[in-house]
Amino acid sequence: MTGMPDHAARSRFFHDFLRLAGPFWLHGDQRWHARAWTLALATLGVAQVALAIRLNLWNADFFDALERRSMDRFVTQIGIFALIVGGAVLANALHMVARRRLNIAWRAWLTQRVVGSWMSEARHYQVAQIPGDHDNPDGRIAEDIRIATEYAIDLANSLLYATLLLVTFVGLLWTLSGRITVLGIEMPGHMVALSFAYAAAGSAVAFLLGRPLVRATDLRQTREADFRFGLVRARETAEPIALARGEARERGRIAGLFDGIRPAWAAQTQSLSRLTGFSSGYLTLAPVFPILMTTPRYIQGAISLGGVMQIAQAFQQVTAALSWPVDNLQRIAEWRASVERVLALEEGVGIVAAEAARSGADAIVLDRMSGRGLGVRDLCVAAPDGTALLSDVTLHVAPGDRVLVDGDPEAAQALFRVLAGIWPWGRGIVDLPPDADLTAIGEKPHLPEGRLRDALTFPEGADQHPPDAARRALAAVGLDGLVARIEESADWDSVLGNVEMQRLAIARVLLHRPRWILLGDSTTALEPEEADRMIDLLATLLPDSALLVLGRHPGTAERFTRRLTLRRLPGGDMLLHEIHARRQAATLPRRRPLPLVDWLRRGYEHRDLR
Repeated sequence: MTGMPDHAARSRFFHDFLRLAGPFWLHGDQRWHARAWTLALATLGVAQVALAIRLNLWNADFFDALERRSMDRFVTQIGIFALIVGGAVLANALHMVARRRLNIAWRAWLTQRVVGSWMSEARHYQVAQIPGDHDNPDGRIAEDIRIATEYAIDLANSLLYATLLLVTFVGLLWTLSGRITVLGIEMPGHMVALSFAYAAAGSAVAFLLGRPLVRATDLRQTREADFRFGLVRARETAEPIALARGEARERGRIAGLFDGIRPAWAAQTQSLSRLTGFSSGYLTLAPVFPILMTTPRYIQGAISLGGVMQIAQAFQQVTAALSWPVDNLQRIAEWRASVERVLALEEGVGIVAAEAARSGADAIVLDRMSGRGLGVRDLCVAAPDGTALLSDVTLHVAPGDRVLVDGDPEAAQALFRVLAGIWPWGRGIVDLPPDADLTAIGEKPHLPEGRLRDALTFPEGADQHPPDAARRALAAVGLDGLVARIEESADWDSVLGNVEMQRLAIARVLLHRPRWILLGDSTTALEPEEADRMIDLLATLLPDSALLVLGRHPGTAERFTRRLTLRRLPGGDMLLHEIHARRQAATLPRRRPLPLVDWLRRGYEHRDLR
């Protein structure tokens, strides 16, 4: 996007957001509910404006009744006011319900859509391998989607309300203003001009005072995040710190991080005090200013007391509507940033999905239909940036074979990921058996939280394997201590050590009995004798299964029928030129949409913020 005109960046930004989130109203499963809640939200917004207009008219009638000292009219107006209050309570309550229902439905739909594309066909793994602004997907999904949907509805709703207020009350205020003569010139609608001038002056001063506040607030949030991260790091490295007797140094480091908050806090306090002082004066003057401006006409008898109060209330509504941009500047900026982060994640997932879907001579073709089993033909493997890792690899593994592929660790792991079907960068043909016949296990197996038996039998259900078979598998790999805990529920990723996890992975293979077994660095935590024993165990209990071990194996190579040693190609050779060009473009700075928001929020330089 470098060099893209501002209007093009804005157009693409809104187009991409509508493309991602707009189908909720067009094609989503809940589109009719979404449309109904949206219509209800708009209708209730109109009702709120109608109540505001009725309250404005009530002001005139009520104060006219006071001016005439009419008890009958006074009692009547009290009854009307009670109805207005009841209507406002009902409209605001229903509006809140409609808005929150629409918020959670849209957020749920968008979360499901983004998670569905991200957590599919190894995209979550692949997108982490390429450069770009798509890190921390958990935060983007949990927090940024919430802000992108919630703030969008809030901003759109408040903008609609402000627009309706402005349209209705400008006309009303113009009519109520009448005509005055200044220096011999007749001026109609003078209170409208004053409301615009008052709102413009207030917004300008608030902006001038608020710019440093925004900068100080952003810096404070950054320093607060650094402080929290420092505390998390201390918790995660508690044992090394204790063993090294490093508590004093860590206390100093944490204290230094907290000290970084102080200047930002002081700058924020200074700006807040100025802005708060102005806001209190501005808000105090807002209801009085139009009364002061209309009092001469009231004294002259040109308007009634009710007319004065009606003009004052209409004046406040117009100035409030005109203040919408400045009042919502911070939320607009936060919404824009969150939308950008969600779009960046979706863009990254789209890139790896498109690269995985490549076909032809410059793509890795996964062939599951030939019935050739497991292997590669004329395979070249590239790094995610398009540079070559391996060239012209041909390998075929037949049932009963035990093959060791070692050599360069990175090249071996790349080949393992290609055979596992999660590495799309390269070209050549990969022969794969059906998914049900292949088990691929990396250095750490995936252990879902829950019962140990469920983790052991994953991805199959525990009911497909008798408990006694699960216990025998654990005992066979030397995990006798876990046999009694097979029905226990826990987060086994954190409970088990690396050695136990790798043994459990072999036990899982023994239970599933796949025809092809693919292991990548799956025995590295074991002692050499134990690693060899695991290979012998698989060969003995699954003699007809093919075993392919890629990467580091602590044991001996004699346990295998064949051995292939890989050598990585020299760095710099380009294999996938188009992908390399895309990676280079991803590192360039992008022009952000809505640049006016950045300029308004940039604030003034604070030399005292260190």
